Amino acid sequence: MIRRFRKMVKNEGIVEECRNRQHFQSESEKRREKKEDRQRLIDKVNRKREELLKPRDRFIKRRS
Repeated sequence: MIRRFRKMVKNEGIVEECRNRQHFQSESEKRREKKEDRQRLIDKVNRKREELLKPRDRFIKRRS
C-alpha cells in the first residue's frame, strides 16, 4: 500500500514541487534550469543516436 502511494505521489510530482517551494526561486532561475534540463535531454538523445549510427567492426566488409 505504501509503495503504491509513493509511486502515485512521485508521478504527480508532489515531492518535487515541495522541494522546489522550500526556497524562493526567481523566474530567471526557473527558465535557466528548464533550459539546462532541455539541453541535457538533447545531449542524451544525441549520444544514443551516435551509438546507434556508429559502424561496428563486425559488420564492415573487409577487402583482402
